[in-house]
Amino acid sequence: MIDRRADSGIAPRFGSTVYAAATSKIVVDPTGPLYDDRAQALALDAVSATSGTIAWNSLVIPGMSTYEVRVNLSRNGIDSTGDWVSHLGSCLDPDMFGDLGFVLDVRAEMMRREGRAVSVEHWRAELHEFLAASGQDDDAHEAVDRICTAVDEVDGWIAAAGLLPAGTALRSVIGAQCSRAVTALRWGAQSGYGDADAVRQGLFAARDLAGRHFADWTEYGTSVLAGWALSEAPENRRAAWDAGLPALATLLTAVDSPWRNLDFPLTADFTGLPDLLGDD
Repeated sequence: MIDRRADSGIAPRFGSTVYAAATSKIVVDPTGPLYDDRAQALALDAVSATSGTIAWNSLVIPGMSTYEVRVNLSRNGIDSTGDWVSHLGSCLDPDMFGDLGFVLDVRAEMMRREGRAVSVEHWRAELHEFLAASGQDDDAHEAVDRICTAVDEVDGWIAAAGLLPAGTALRSVIGAQCSRAVTALRWGAQSGYGDADAVRQGLFAARDLAGRHFADWTEYGTSVLAGWALSEAPENRRAAWDAGLPALATLLTAVDSPWRNLDFPLTADFTGLPDLLGDD
């Protein structure tokens, strides 16, 4: 039986696009956690950290004072501990992606039910059938068409890079939420809005959220980058994908990557594996 929690140390096989894109530098704090549950949680934001050349296993944002961090947070409407807690809560909300999350959930359920990937036409038709049966308006139908088209585009980039196994597809963008939650925890720790207990609890909440939805670092990382791209306007979507791919590719293939040296934090209530295998 394949142990999905462990990495053999041999780089997984991806498309040539991934290896060609693996040009980022992974920064590590030698005094930070490397192999424990805190390291697992911090590694959830490794794509963002590696893109920004900061240490993936540290809560410290180099070169920024507490004042500078608070000014930055204020520009995003975060001016107090209460604001920060509310923002962190939204990052950890499984329903944060709204219609996009729902549309992907429907596809994931179809894949689980049918035991294979489903065509975009079949997926779109099932969604429209549901909307018609529940008496929803034209705006809902237009939203489905728009989201399916966007996801199909990103599916093409995932396939071109060879990120996911043949016969599977993107099931969720919750990975992007987990990554953003850890980013929020960095800002909270450095601004002083988040005390040590709140930050620690937030790290474990993000880790558990990821562990309930993904089978391994590859699926998780693909979700992070897809979520970032799908959050952008159509004209900016490809640029967001291209900007994040080097960090993702490096984390998936480099020997010194935390994703090659840490077990993925699967939880006891993991829900993703039946979808991937087509089991009931």
